[in-house]
Amino acid sequence: MRLTGSVHLDLITRFLLGLGCGAIAAGITYLITTTPPWWWAVGLVVAALVWFGELILDLLPI
Repeated sequence: MRLTGSVHLDLITRFLLGLGCGAIAAGITYLITTTPPWWWAVGLVVAALVWFGELILDLLPI
């Protein structure tokens, strides 16, 4: 399934969106627990999911 139309974002927009979502998720996690590995890990996972989300959706058999 290839995403088309307004859902398709260019590379820099997807990078900035992932950066922002990752920072927000890390900030929320930091409010809950101040242990550095947890909020770093959550922020990086969220950012990676946003960055590679289109590729992941292409690989899913829908």
